Amino acid sequence: MSDTAVHEMIAAFAIGCMDKENFIQFKDYVDNGGELPEGALGELQNIVSLIPTILEIETPKESLKDEVAKKLISLQDEIKTRIREERRKTLMGKTFNNYAEKPQKPTFQLSNLTKSTIVKEEEKEKEKQAKINGSVIPEKPLQYITPQQTLPHVKEKSGSIIGWIALLITIVLFSILSYYSFTSIESLNRQIEELNHDITLFRGELSRTNNFINNYLSFIEFFNYKDVIIVNLNSVDPNDKAMARVFLSFDVREGLIQFKNVKPLPPNQAYQLWAVSKGISYSMGVYNPGSNEYIHINSFPFIPKENIEFLKVTIESSTGSPTPSAQNYLIGNFPQTGKSK
Repeated sequence: MSDTAVHEMIAAFAIGCMDKENFIQFKDYVDNGGELPEGALGELQNIVSLIPTILEIETPKESLKDEVAKKLISLQDEIKTRIREERRKTLMGKTFNNYAEKPQKPTFQLSNLTKSTIVKEEEKEKEKQAKINGSVIPEKPLQYITPQQTLPHVKEKSGSIIGWIALLITIVLFSILSYYSFTSIESLNRQIEELNHDITLFRGELSRTNNFINNYLSFIEFFNYKDVIIVNLNSVDPNDKAMARVFLSFDVREGLIQFKNVKPLPPNQAYQLWAVSKGISYSMGVYNPGSNEYIHINSFPFIPKENIEFLKVTIESSTGSPTPSAQNYLIGNFPQTGKSK
């Protein structure tokens, strides 16, 4: 495996963005005794562990929150409408079945034979009374109460009981459906609130992830290079907390610089980075910290890294200066020499 591929896999493993296929390949390479750059993985892991300390939490826009809330409310109204339709159909079906047509009871009528027998008995009774009293009793037709006269009352009473039973069953079913609908709506409201909370969290995480990628993509890609040297520069004033961090790769002659707590400068001034070798200062570019966390180093002197003694930052004109000013603002020793100025 080439050195470039090994460094890329080490960087991906340290950052945590290695896919499954590359992880298996990297594991097989290590298990089979493949050589790794000494201390490269540990140094990258230390740098990656410091990344969360420089992240800033951002709150999503209010308009985004309103759009999510409107979408959830529209879904809630749709669910409630469906529940009402299902409940109405169920109640109509139950009521129709309970009020089915009732069978008619048979009616009874007296036969002609029975009527003639009753009339004869009545005439005989009249004759006996006439003989006893010696007078004729005026005829008065007898009134007969037939089964037909009592049946309507019984039928009406039976229909009334069935109606009350049907009404009671309807009330019970309506109560059950109302309770079920109420509990279902409450459960849906809780689920909607939980989903709203989860959406807010996910959008916040997505926003922070996008900001991190946009701000630190150049920083992450830079560590795919091998032979990266880190130089920390501190203020010459012990009471000043200003500092800078320089990342250099002499193989590709590229670098990054990060400023922290530096004082703001007027428009006609800027910070200029210098590499000092054998008492001679070589310019490495003029920089003015802005919105970007890491600034790309465009100027790279053609001098061996073994000859560099230290790096320093001075305040110069915004167009740069061929020689550094006498007053140093930030200074830091180069790792290979360990000398200080």
